[in-house]
Amino acid sequence: MWNPPRPQVRLRALRLAPLAAAALLAACAPLQTRQSLQAVNVITLPHTGTPLHLMRDPAQQQDTQAQIDALLSKPLSADDAVRIALLGSPALQGLIAQAQADSADSTQNARLANPVFGFERLLIGGGGVEITRSLSFGLLDLLTLPTRSRLNDTQQTQLRLSLARAVLRTAAQARLSWVRAVAAQQTAAYDRDVVEAAKATAILADRMQQSGNFTKLDAAQQGLFAADSQLRLSRAELAATQSREALVQVLGLSAEQAARLALPTQLPEVPKQPSAAAPMALQTALDQRLDVQLARADYIATAQAAGLARHTSLIEHVELGGLRKTYSDAPPQNGFDLSLPLPLFDLGDARRSAAADRVLAARNRAIATARRAASQLREADALRGSAWQQQRLSREQIVPLAQTVLDESQLRYNGMLIGTFQLVAAAQVQVQAVREAIAAQRNYWLADAAWQAAQLGVDAGPGALPDSASANAAPAVTSH
Repeated sequence: MWNPPRPQVRLRALRLAPLAAAALLAACAPLQTRQSLQAVNVITLPHTGTPLHLMRDPAQQQDTQAQIDALLSKPLSADDAVRIALLGSPALQGLIAQAQADSADSTQNARLANPVFGFERLLIGGGGVEITRSLSFGLLDLLTLPTRSRLNDTQQTQLRLSLARAVLRTAAQARLSWVRAVAAQQTAAYDRDVVEAAKATAILADRMQQSGNFTKLDAAQQGLFAADSQLRLSRAELAATQSREALVQVLGLSAEQAARLALPTQLPEVPKQPSAAAPMALQTALDQRLDVQLARADYIATAQAAGLARHTSLIEHVELGGLRKTYSDAPPQNGFDLSLPLPLFDLGDARRSAAADRVLAARNRAIATARRAASQLREADALRGSAWQQQRLSREQIVPLAQTVLDESQLRYNGMLIGTFQLVAAAQVQVQAVREAIAAQRNYWLADAAWQAAQLGVDAGPGALPDSASANAAPAVTSH
């Protein structure tokens, strides 16, 4: 038996099918902020040992501050400096929050716009009323949703790599700043000892001059050495303060926390044997560098965006909707409407050309990044090896020889075989040798941190590489 209502039910089902499909497809773009942070931790945790968290409430902040206070209760190690920077640095917290906001924006762009409901009521002559109801959505948005979903996935990968790189950059900056701060403090402490000894010698020289046992020239030479040592101490103390404040800024410490910051008295010992990277290790590091991965992801995202532009450059927007009109007691009228721009003045060729050129630019950026990364790895490896050789030469030969020269000069001075000038010159050479040894030790640890950063594709910023010049200028007094 024929049942008239069934075709009407089928027709309604067909009308609702696009809306149901749109709703299902839109659900394929969920928020990924939490998953993104977890993915970043997978990348960074093996290198930092500290998981990332975004502090959203006072309880989390108090717990983090308690962890930082515990780390500040003892002399700060390099690893603890990295932990503090990753735990509570406001700058890093800002980067994490911004990355999550960007992740949400990317997800939003991959979703369908909400359907638009329209309602129109017209008064017709004679007391009639015409009512029009419409429900429309972007047909082109629906057709391009799979492409936009893939583009969103690539952009999420970009955001994760970018945040991971920023986190590892913060860790590298914390380690480098710690090395510089400890070395500057160590140099200042040594210069204080030199100043104390030089002052005592200068006072003794003045007394001996007054008693007639020292010439005015000899006393002046001792006084000059003391004044020069005091000048160097003033510079060293300023450098120590600047390095300490640079560390405080990287760690994101408050004024109260900065006052409790204590550093070790000296840098760690340098390894007994150098560790040169094998060619295979360099290639592995190149493949794992985050800047190389980020450049590849940028190229993929640009290519996907170009594909989307090719499909939407001619007609950017298409609206499809259903209509239902009612007029007083007349039967309702059902239908649909379709609206789209007519490509009369803009054929989309400019957008397609720009998209193609952006793909070419991204491809060349990826190639340039890979080549630059390979060069940086070789440079960082060579720098670390050279720094190890220099510190060994300084520690095992230059400092002992300078001390021997000073000891022998002291014996000759006591035997009245040389004058005060030669003794002061020998003392200055010995002091400078110790300063250079501290600088060489510092440069090795800077080079080691720069090598670790280079393996990860992290630019640690200005001052990451060790100084090639000496830590201090030449002495004011030299032997003839």
